[in-house]
Amino acid sequence: MIKKTHNKISYSTIFVNFFFFLTILFFTPMEIYIGNISEFSFPPDNVWWILLIFAVLLSVGISIIESLFIKLQDYFNCILFSLGVCFYLQRLFFNSHLQTLTGELIQFSKSVVYSNIIIWLLIFSSLFSILMYLKRSKSIQFLHSTLLIAAAELCVIQFLGFGGAIINMEDYSDDDIYLSTSGEFELSPKNNVLYFILDTCDGQFVREALETDPDLFSEFTGFTYYPNATTTYSRTYPAIPYLLTKSFCDFSKPYKSYIDEAYEKSDFLNLISAHDTDIRIYTSTHYLSHSVYNLVDNLSSYDSGSLQVLSPLNLIKSMIRISGYQGMPYLLKPLFSYTVEPINRNVMKNIPEDYFTKGTNEFEFSKRLNKQGVTTNDSYDSAFRFYHLFGPHPGCIMNSEAHYDPNATQVDTLRGDIKILNEYFSYMKELGIYDNSTIIITADHGNQNESEDLLLHQPPCCIMLVKEAGKGSSFEIQTSSSPVCQDDLFSVVLNALGISSSKYGEAIYEISEDSARDRYYYHTAQINATNGEVALREYKISGNAEDFSNWQLTGKYWDIIHSANAVSKTRLNTQ
Repeated sequence: MIKKTHNKISYSTIFVNFFFFLTILFFTPMEIYIGNISEFSFPPDNVWWILLIFAVLLSVGISIIESLFIKLQDYFNCILFSLGVCFYLQRLFFNSHLQTLTGELIQFSKSVVYSNIIIWLLIFSSLFSILMYLKRSKSIQFLHSTLLIAAAELCVIQFLGFGGAIINMEDYSDDDIYLSTSGEFELSPKNNVLYFILDTCDGQFVREALETDPDLFSEFTGFTYYPNATTTYSRTYPAIPYLLTKSFCDFSKPYKSYIDEAYEKSDFLNLISAHDTDIRIYTSTHYLSHSVYNLVDNLSSYDSGSLQVLSPLNLIKSMIRISGYQGMPYLLKPLFSYTVEPINRNVMKNIPEDYFTKGTNEFEFSKRLNKQGVTTNDSYDSAFRFYHLFGPHPGCIMNSEAHYDPNATQVDTLRGDIKILNEYFSYMKELGIYDNSTIIITADHGNQNESEDLLLHQPPCCIMLVKEAGKGSSFEIQTSSSPVCQDDLFSVVLNALGISSSKYGEAIYEISEDSARDRYYYHTAQINATNGEVALREYKISGNAEDFSNWQLTGKYWDIIHSANAVSKTRLNTQ
């Protein structure tokens, strides 16, 4: 029997509501959370059961409310089922232009927005019309049976997918360890190496900023600007571990396995530490390995058992943003745009106050800088600082004056970053430690250049400025066309600390402008936000990297088996 007549709630109503609310409030946000678990600072145990209980309670509650409007109940069911299917299909098939697994705001073309809305209208109207036809031409029992079976099957399919995601989930690091802001602006009076990573700072942003403001780097005395510069990878992972290890990643190993092996095989940080250098790294602990914890001086611990959900409401609101960004049509996605770090802060309480995060912008970094200033510690013979800042990453909301502006462009944010760095360097100049410091400003990667054919369509160069110790206020900034890359930065760091290691190659300032060298770039191709990354493809750059005709595929590629992002079962077809 399909219908409970004594309370006027049909089984079909309950199953349709289960399908609708579980899809939006549980399956979708949990899929993104599990697929990007390394980006979140709270463990699964704090999340899944709250979302599941809320979705179930809401489904039952809405079913009871619908029972009060028995004549409209079938219409509600048909509308919710049709909307739920549209949402589910959007997440599964129609996010090919999303190009990101998390919710940084991206501008979508009008053709993408309009065509997507048309698809939604067609699917919704078709489903609703079919269901209304069944209601009018068949028995009500047949409509209820159809809705019950369809909703139940879609729930089962999603439960099976969720189970598979749990089985394949990367290990969640619950080490009670975090990188603190301790000593963030405390330097050596003798010798410093500062390494600034502006996330996603593409060379094109720099060129655009210089076109409107040729004096953008005028305060960067002693620096050399390298416009002909390339990164190694196209994404933050594995770019950040690579910059600290020079260990190649082909995604054949689970996330943590690569991280552990990368640091165990590399002696880069060990060489720095052995030279009595105070090492402080400001990024996520997910990019570090246990094997170097003892080398990093701003590593702290806390009781992870004390982590609690700040409020179930905050968690639910945050997860609705994640879900909406994935399942809503492109027209509405901007309303749900988000970045991960504010969600980490809004969801959990008892996170230490000095917990370093990349943040949604550089506001907090700038506030701390202006509050604390830069100081020196006589006990440091030398200091190494590695700052991973949000930079002009999609989702940036900082303008050229380093003020909050939700309409700021990536170029605006770059200008804001330069303003903050100028403030940092001003403090150093006042202390008299600027001239004898080595400073690197670069990016983990440039524009990711996602496309449906999985190919690059423009050169992903990166910002690259380097100041050697000994060059300071009396040296105007220089520009060099030398063909350089991130591999040339390892020796810059080691040389500045008086460490000799020929295996890390030449330093960037040793590369001549007429050097005929090939550089290699590894592009992580992503098919869409649902399927995730497909393959790692090798490009060879011969000549000026700003000229895309000098970028050629070598034919080498690696199927992405493991990744911090969702891994696609699609395999690259190079034929």
